[in-house]
Amino acid sequence: RLPPAACCPPIPPFSPPPLQINERVDELMLKLRPLSAPNRVALFHSVTAFVNGTHRIFGDAMCASALLVANSSMLVVSRSAAFDNLLEKLAKEFSLSFTGPNVEKGGSGQVVLPSEQRGAGKEMPGAKMLRERVLRDGKVLDSGILKVSSFINHQIDVSLIEACGEELAVRLERTMPNKILTVEATGLIPAIFVGRYLKIPVVFARKQRPLTISDAFTVAYRSNTKGSMNELIVSEEYLCAGDRILIVDDFLAGGSTAEALFKLIKMANAKCVGMGVLIEKVEGSGRAFLSGYEVPLQSLVKVSGLESGQINVVEEPPFIIPYSQSDRE
Repeated sequence: RLPPAACCPPIPPFSPPPLQINERVDELMLKLRPLSAPNRVALFHSVTAFVNGTHRIFGDAMCASALLVANSSMLVVSRSAAFDNLLEKLAKEFSLSFTGPNVEKGGSGQVVLPSEQRGAGKEMPGAKMLRERVLRDGKVLDSGILKVSSFINHQIDVSLIEACGEELAVRLERTMPNKILTVEATGLIPAIFVGRYLKIPVVFARKQRPLTISDAFTVAYRSNTKGSMNELIVSEEYLCAGDRILIVDDFLAGGSTAEALFKLIKMANAKCVGMGVLIEKVEGSGRAFLSGYEVPLQSLVKVSGLESGQINVVEEPPFIIPYSQSDRE
């Protein structure tokens, strides 16, 4: 006969399962926000490693975001950048070369981009054409919104948008995207020309779910133009894990639409490699708001003074297609 302790072992006290790292990060930032200055910054640092019998190689990266809006999703940004850093070090250590879509290898394993083959040293006209058109035909509404309906988002100047799309494509082609993501409807206009130049498909986020979409990624965001909450929807069929996504849109102001697109990309376990817009509102918080994602951001025209009813365009030097490294050597 077994003693009571053997047949009925004491039940250990209940302990909740340990929090995942994302939950711990969000919980910590939630506690720190009320105690922190408004300008306090949260830093996310990730380290990756390659280890075999003879090598120990580490990649690391860091991204920053205002604590007020930071959350654990920023870990994806630093982690992805750390993997990129590791790949660069592996390529150098083992003399590897990587090629992306729509590129060719030059001498000594250098990647030569299509623009470098066809027009190195050429000045791109898109930004200049758009700057002149904004100053001539743009109008400021009472709410501080720039109206460009006569040439971008109602009536379209096809030659102008084609030149702008090509310049955005050339500025961002080194990010090696394999898809473009934009928003219906006006974001589609420049995105199609960027996709045409880069020879990659364009996916656009819908604002209403059609009957033809069953499984989809969905995110809510606040429209700065309409001042209301909206949804963006992308079918899981067209946004896939491992995709390298380039975001293209017509405007960047507060950054809420762009952040919604970043969230859709994260939901798909894809990677955002860059963003290009036609017009950026300097007074808007969009660029600062998106800085934590640490992706290259290109805008063709930067405007200011809209709140006072004026259109001030920031003067910038023209973009000149660079020569490839092999040509420079």
